[in-house]
Amino acid sequence: MQRRYCSCGAPVLVEYRHSGRAWTTIFRIGRLFFRSGRECCPRCGRALHIDELA
Repeated sequence: MQRRYCSCGAPVLVEYRHSGRAWTTIFRIGRLFFRSGRECCPRCGRALHIDELA
């Protein structure tokens, strides 16, 4: 897992999982888990994208 940060400063853990032939990005924010493309930062509400996290 990698620790990244939203632009508002909220910590986000990023995990890559291999399923079948593709890799899936999983974001963990506190106790919540989200698949890439369907998640928002709980602090600011901004949509999370791996390339935009610091």
